[in-house]
Amino acid sequence: MRSNRPSRPLLACAAAAGALLLVVLALTAAHGQAEAPVPLPASACFGAAARDPLHPCRNRALRLKVFPAPSAAHDEPNAPCNSFHRDGHVNVCAFGVIPELATRTIALIGDSHASVWRAPLALIARDFGWRGLSITRRSCPLSAATRLTPEPARSHCVRWVGEIPGFLRRHPEVDTLFVVALARGKVVVPPGRTETEARISGYERAWARLPATVRHIVVIRDPPRIKRADVRCIDDAIAARKPAGLACAVPRNQALARDAQILAARRAQSPRLQVIDLTHVFCGSRSCFPVIGGALVFKDRHHLSLAFARTLAPQLAREIQRLAPTW
Repeated sequence: MRSNRPSRPLLACAAAAGALLLVVLALTAAHGQAEAPVPLPASACFGAAARDPLHPCRNRALRLKVFPAPSAAHDEPNAPCNSFHRDGHVNVCAFGVIPELATRTIALIGDSHASVWRAPLALIARDFGWRGLSITRRSCPLSAATRLTPEPARSHCVRWVGEIPGFLRRHPEVDTLFVVALARGKVVVPPGRTETEARISGYERAWARLPATVRHIVVIRDPPRIKRADVRCIDDAIAARKPAGLACAVPRNQALARDAQILAARRAQSPRLQVIDLTHVFCGSRSCFPVIGGALVFKDRHHLSLAFARTLAPQLAREIQRLAPTW
């Protein structure tokens, strides 16, 4: 019989410096995810493993590598998701293990920035024995603040957010949410409020409407972003045979924005709300890197590439394991 506690293989692989990609690939093959759109290079220290603070890893063979190439990454899909269905205006697809084997059901909710986190969460869900539901909508975070997008997208988003609590009431097996949203998203600001206050309030009000069956809301901090010039810089660095991660590094204060969702979670001081911040993977004390361990971090200016997102699984798993004792 399965234990309700998460297992530890992903944490163990994080401890094996130089073996991350091989483990990720092994997990993918073992669980039948043959639909992965691109093969990843089986190189020690590839991707996020190169910036694991607990298990330092360096592979000089990756110094000049960039995988995938920026031109190939731009239009790549997110991690595959199965059993797509619609519940009202809420589109849902599943990942992880089948319901009959699941020890817990989680949901990943938010805008397109949430969608990219399905890649590491899918690996973690299969390893932990979880079933995952991906509930995302472009330019639409789980917030009661109205996002400043053109119509009809704005109205559709308001309706989508309004239907999320009802969906979760109909699915009380979902006890944990992972929420992610674009940190720089603009919202309608009521008179007398600042935009930051309006955004924080929007998240707080949306969370307050969720049913009590949602016992845990895990807020993942939005990663940094780059500019169009930085994308061109990566191409130029590849052509000049320079290490693109260093040559095209972006000042930290330009790449990172204040994440109102994180601010809201910390202000709440509620055991229901917890925060995961992996900024240390993307950035040093002064700079953020568009290529890490030979992996292209962004497929465009602000969405993670599938290749890099997959390599976040061990460190994300470790953070989840850190939170799990309170669950």
